[in-house]
Amino acid sequence: MNIMFWVLTILMCLLAIAGLVYPLLKMRQGTSLAYKESNLKINDDKIKELDLDLEEGRIDQLYYKAAREELDRELLLDIPEESLETADQHYASATKRRPALALMITVFVPAVALLVYLQLGMHAASDPSFVASQQQQPENQQISIEEMARALEERIRKNGGSVKEWTMLGRSHKYLQEYEQAANAFAVALEQDKNNAELMLEQAEMLALNNEQRFTPKARMLALKAYELQPYNPNALWFAGVAEYQFGHYRNAIEHLTTLLPLVIDDETVVKSVVSFVSQSRQQLVDAGEQMPELEEMLGSKVIAAKASQQTAPTPKPAAAEPVSGKRLEVAVSVSDAVREKFAPGDIVFVYAKAKQGPRMPLAVQRITVADLPATVVLDDSMAMVEGMSISAFSPLVISARVSKSGSAIAQSGDYIGQLDVSENSMDETVNINIGSLVP
Repeated sequence: MNIMFWVLTILMCLLAIAGLVYPLLKMRQGTSLAYKESNLKINDDKIKELDLDLEEGRIDQLYYKAAREELDRELLLDIPEESLETADQHYASATKRRPALALMITVFVPAVALLVYLQLGMHAASDPSFVASQQQQPENQQISIEEMARALEERIRKNGGSVKEWTMLGRSHKYLQEYEQAANAFAVALEQDKNNAELMLEQAEMLALNNEQRFTPKARMLALKAYELQPYNPNALWFAGVAEYQFGHYRNAIEHLTTLLPLVIDDETVVKSVVSFVSQSRQQLVDAGEQMPELEEMLGSKVIAAKASQQTAPTPKPAAAEPVSGKRLEVAVSVSDAVREKFAPGDIVFVYAKAKQGPRMPLAVQRITVADLPATVVLDDSMAMVEGMSISAFSPLVISARVSKSGSAIAQSGDYIGQLDVSENSMDETVNINIGSLVP
């Protein structure tokens, strides 16, 4: 864009200079006509009138001769003492070339234009108000998402909403931390698509977040139903396991989470969480007097059995458990020890992708906590809050991870953030982001 700007600027300057200089360098060819087109032409016209008067008999030969002599005298009086050639130059002196003036215009017009641009155009970049407006983009982002959500609500109210529109509305409310509204939107979408396991999990998550991260009976029912529909969906296994743990159904929790373990064996953060829940569930059962195998035996046998099963006959997975179409980006998030000390384990961490040049609203968002760090999260097209505004639609992307003391989805002073630009060529690689910069 900068190259195009300067090319257009140079072309406009050249056109302006040409318009000013061309008349100053053009006039030489007209100089030799000045005398003939003035006095000589007037004299010829008078002679023609005398000839016509003589021919038609209005004057006699004597008067005609006297008048011709008078015209000749007047013509000689108008000619300077120089020769006829120098007289021609005398009459045309006002129209000769001005090369010096043309040179001054050629040099000074671009120089003055450049000085004016540097003084007025570049000044904005160092203007504190301009810098402040750039730093306030997150606030504008909040406004744009809120406006989008309200406009979508109004459109749905007037025309009714499709499953996709209600899902988008739910995700918008989720980003704005309006969990009750998000749960209601997902519920309406689920009424239109009753066997959609992903919608069940999203509604269950919103109900839990709206209940201080604890599953309600309805949220548990949704998670278990999603698990029944898609028993190898990692999200369904995770939600079902955590829900059963919170409701004291420890054997069920162990069953779901140990089934999940071989599916996430390469994700160290998820493995740690699974082991923690399984260990606590086992301890609860041991404390209640039940006989339980050792933790290593429980986890190891599941992983070995799962890998053997995969080698002999791969387990078919429902469509929703397969990778979503479009782009998928893995983000490994870590935090420095100095930053971790400033936050509580339950403080929220937002991991999101935005277009480097394009809409200000996030294209995909994940929420975790400080206690989860380091963690690897996945951003994909299924997280789009507006149709057509997914990570597949833009390149390059800016990937951010921000920890918030207030839990607000909008960046605030005192938050800490890490960011990295991601190009099309590096989409298949894991992006590593360290949270360590203070939000001013």
